[in-house]
Amino acid sequence: MSKKPNNDLLKILLTIGCVFLLVEFIFMDAGLLFLIALGAVGMYFGRRSFQSTTGKTLFWGGAFIVFVAVINTFVIRFFIFAIIIYLIWHWYQQKQKEQQPLPNYIDMTEETLYEDRVIQNKWFGKYHTTQNGFSWQDLNIQSAFGDVAVDLNDTMLPKEESIMVIRHLAGKIVIIVPYDVEVTIDHSVVFGDIEAFDHEEKNAFNRHVQLQTKDYHSSPQRVKIFTQMIAGKLEVRRG
Repeated sequence: MSKKPNNDLLKILLTIGCVFLLVEFIFMDAGLLFLIALGAVGMYFGRRSFQSTTGKTLFWGGAFIVFVAVINTFVIRFFIFAIIIYLIWHWYQQKQKEQQPLPNYIDMTEETLYEDRVIQNKWFGKYHTTQNGFSWQDLNIQSAFGDVAVDLNDTMLPKEESIMVIRHLAGKIVIIVPYDVEVTIDHSVVFGDIEAFDHEEKNAFNRHVQLQTKDYHSSPQRVKIFTQMIAGKLEVRRG
């Protein structure tokens, strides 16, 4: 498994979307560009004095203006429609797979590989590891809205470096780490809160945070955690 999630495709799609948005703003509806500029100014000054009521009003008012302007573009409406179609299609495929029984064991010559489906991608609702324990395997989790909770006390980590990748649109990510396990955290968020051990940030905006416990390199059990969110809260704690 890759040590770091590959974001090349996401960056290309975002770049293409921004180019189309810019073309639409300039050549089709320059009034929307003015609204976005107005909202951006409000967010900028509101962010500078976010602790005050006036700052919060300016920030969220500007954000609302930007949201209204962007949501009225053809490009964004097309992307929303495409995402809805994709989610429906993904849900349909998941239902089709659930109706087909999957073997727990796969025989390959003299070796037997055990399939332990620790956690499945889930787009909505609560999303957590089993309370009965599970065999560890490097995790690559994708979800959309709701809560994601992974308790590493429910598994036996190997005596080596383990990897966990969580991509989440909006909601809350909770990761519970045993006391004898050291971690390094790579977290990206557009807007949200961060609580990782003794590190706390409220209303973090467009943040990329990297944290590491002090005994990480000398510990026999280590976990690298990569998390990405659009909006929400990351909580990493001992337990």
